[in-house]
Amino acid sequence: MKQRALTVSLMALLTLAFTSPSFADHKEDRAQELKEEKMKAHKMDMEGKVIRTHNIDGLRLTYRLINMQARMKNMEGMEKMADKVASHHLMVDVKKIGGGMIDDAKVGFMFTSPDGKEHKAMAMSMKGGHGADVDMKKRGKYKVAVKVKAGDKTVKDEFTYFAE
Repeated sequence: MKQRALTVSLMALLTLAFTSPSFADHKEDRAQELKEEKMKAHKMDMEGKVIRTHNIDGLRLTYRLINMQARMKNMEGMEKMADKVASHHLMVDVKKIGGGMIDDAKVGFMFTSPDGKEHKAMAMSMKGGHGADVDMKKRGKYKVAVKVKAGDKTVKDEFTYFAE
């Protein structure tokens, strides 16, 4: 009887000794996964959410929307500034289909807010696209009209975006 209890105890101890490192590895793997998810969320926060991609007349327009108020509330020392900036920043990447970014394009936006008011914004060229601050605080449907002049081409695009 003592022999059997000793054998069972020894087996349990060996099982614990061999499985503990695998639990530790799993814990480290999960920590790494969480770190990667946080970095991915931060990158999306910095680059914005893609809300539309549209090909027109040899150009690919990719629209990204950045929630500036949420972004600033999450930045240390900038929390109080969040209500003093435009609610969003709208970016559009202008690329040649099958080619690279067109940095010297001129881009203008016209928004119609849910209450029917029209707002215009001229985008600035910046690394990674052309962007303008826009106010999309109100929940509802926004009509967005865009005019892009890239070299000798002028294209117009229109779409509807629902802000929640």
